[in-house]
Amino acid sequence: MRTTDWDQVRQRLLALSEERAGHGDGSAANAPAAPLTEDQVSEAEQQFGIIFPADYRGFLLRVSAGGHFPRELRRGPDGWHWVGDQDTDLTRLGTPFPDHDAALAASDEFWDNPLREADYANPEEFQSALAVWSEAAEAAERDRVTGAVFLKGHGHNFSALLVVSGPQHGEMWFDGRPTCDRLNPLLTDEGRPAGFADWYLDWLNHESGSKRRSEGKGTPIWLRWFDTWGEENCG
Repeated sequence: MRTTDWDQVRQRLLALSEERAGHGDGSAANAPAAPLTEDQVSEAEQQFGIIFPADYRGFLLRVSAGGHFPRELRRGPDGWHWVGDQDTDLTRLGTPFPDHDAALAASDEFWDNPLREADYANPEEFQSALAVWSEAAEAAERDRVTGAVFLKGHGHNFSALLVVSGPQHGEMWFDGRPTCDRLNPLLTDEGRPAGFADWYLDWLNHESGSKRRSEGKGTPIWLRWFDTWGEENCG
């Protein structure tokens, strides 16, 4: 397992933030928050009923609680949450992230078999059945992302997810449902599942100009999904 010098990462992040502020970059408004304490991280884990992946935990303790990238983990009046995140089901983070194909099949079962009004005696009976069906279909869709945090939104409902429960614990996934109804694991240059440190350091390298963006390996890990989003990611 790769060892990450999070203290050095924090210095790089602060330098990047200062550089952007000096150039009047609007993203300076999203300056990184201070790191969390061990007690705070443990309190959040207890609330969610999970243990954060080791690399994300190290980031929270020694780099930052978050900000522009990734979302900030913050304690509010109702407990811990990720700022700006409206998709993570905080009450189900302890539920294992499911097998993707099985969860997709369960969701598709509903959408492939919609109710037909002609099968019901009257409109009222149909509307009542439709409400029950819609609730079950939406629940099946929500079940596809249990045990994962929507750690960064990329616009147009695309998101990067950090799995915090189940066999894929610690992996970063990409929510590509807006285009092809699939979620896919993000991969490193070596083709292995990317963890939080891989994903975050890849972003920092690109933002600081130490890694050129181009097709393939030069493309940021989260954006690489779009390079082959057709048959490979949607098939």
